[in-house]
Amino acid sequence: MTPSLSSKTIDAIPPLRRMELMLVVLALACAAVWLLPSLRMLHGVSLMPLWLHTLVELFSVTVALLLFGVVWNAYSKERSGNIVILGCAALAVGLIDIAHMLSYRGMPDFVTPSGPAKAINFWLAARLIAALSMLTVAIRQPAPFADSRSRYIALGAGLTLTAVVYWLGLFRQHWWPDTFIDGAGLTGFKIVAEWAIISIMAAAAVLLYRRARRDRTYDAASFFGIAVIGVLSELCFTAYVSVTDIFNLLGHLLKIVFYLFLYRAGFVSSVREPFQRLRVEIGERRRAEEALRHLNLSLEQRVALRTRQLEQANKELESFSYSVSHDLRAPLRAIDGFSQILSKNYDALLDAKGKDYLERVQRASRRMGELIDDILHLSRVSRQETARSRVDITQLAHNIAKDLQQADGQRQVEFVIAPGMVVDADPKLMRIVLENLMGNAWKFTGKRPAARIEVGITSDEGAAVIFVRDNGAGFSMEYAHKLFNAFQRLHAASEFDGSGIGLATVQRIVRKHGGRAWAQGKEGEGATFYFSCGGHEDEKTESIHAE
Repeated sequence: MTPSLSSKTIDAIPPLRRMELMLVVLALACAAVWLLPSLRMLHGVSLMPLWLHTLVELFSVTVALLLFGVVWNAYSKERSGNIVILGCAALAVGLIDIAHMLSYRGMPDFVTPSGPAKAINFWLAARLIAALSMLTVAIRQPAPFADSRSRYIALGAGLTLTAVVYWLGLFRQHWWPDTFIDGAGLTGFKIVAEWAIISIMAAAAVLLYRRARRDRTYDAASFFGIAVIGVLSELCFTAYVSVTDIFNLLGHLLKIVFYLFLYRAGFVSSVREPFQRLRVEIGERRRAEEALRHLNLSLEQRVALRTRQLEQANKELESFSYSVSHDLRAPLRAIDGFSQILSKNYDALLDAKGKDYLERVQRASRRMGELIDDILHLSRVSRQETARSRVDITQLAHNIAKDLQQADGQRQVEFVIAPGMVVDADPKLMRIVLENLMGNAWKFTGKRPAARIEVGITSDEGAAVIFVRDNGAGFSMEYAHKLFNAFQRLHAASEFDGSGIGLATVQRIVRKHGGRAWAQGKEGEGATFYFSCGGHEDEKTESIHAE
């Protein structure tokens, strides 16, 4: 349990605070080498044999090249360009460190004779490139490259610098000032050069520290630590007397720490960061899914509540319908009954005007009864569930035409009914639709000596559409938008009877089927009413082909 608690405690510390604590430990270790009497006795003592120096440099070069490989191959357009700059700089520094390692005292000649001055020249060049790259990262905003070619420019610059340093270090050694004198130690130029590199690294550390305090989305804390470690390492190289003494050893050990932290920062930015971002996105998605699940559950509960409320409203509406049917019909029956008694028993006492008034009362009571019937019928249609099946429109139209002719045998009306019309709909509701439309056509052709009613099928955007056409009174298209509203009439009641409920009933039935109804007409030339049923596509096609 203790390791787990310790790990949690460490993870709870902010990254910048953890880095500050680690740097304090390293600084105290360096101070101990400088100040402790037991360690001061080692100043100038050879502690770094050739094999150890070679091993340290090989490790540093390997880490530098690995860092470049990871950064370069994990590149993507949305990542910060700063890590690419560090990767290309690490490649250049690693290649120059190879020349430094091969030029060290005791190594075979590397093109030209090896020695401390030659090795130090390569060392200073590599450290200067590292410091300048850290300062560039500290100054530049952690944003992606504006142009994808920028990374190739950074790589080209690093390789060009490497080539120049190799040329100067191998073939123009006489251009370099003296940096080390056997027996005397470091020259003034060497110390000034080291302090210049330290100053650049320190400036980068200050800028990165400020950024780490205000920007938590960018790993500035790690880069701040890297810059400080670079400063500590370079401080050691300002104080050694022998190229193998304790300060040189400590500087090389800090160099290893520098590269390890640099590799970690590059690895996190290039490899671990995408997986961490993916983990965060997965967590956010799970939270979103959980929130959506709760929302759906809440929505289902609200839908269930609204459904219960709607069912209750329907029950109340049905109860109201029965109340209307019973409570309104009773006084109407009384009015009609007493008017009939008056007409029968007191006809001789009434003059012509009184008889006219009495007849008007009887007509009004009958019309009110018809309106009540139509309203109740419309209400029942609105609440009725649809039970779809194959409906033979042709046969249904023939039956309705026969009923109309039997109801008024004195009229001669030509019916034209298309064969083979079949739709997917509720048979009972479809009969109501056709009865209303064909009944309207029968009514409004009543003044035509050669009346004609046609029932046929056409298509609208691939859907089967039934139409009822007549050559009756027609209507003006200016008022077409009113046709399917309840109680809307385009003709006077004295001219054509009716309540204005029929087309509203048609509209509601068609909408319950997922279709639509509309009309076209011209005053005095007839009208055509269309409706679709929203049935299955194969049945629509069959109906149209049957035409």
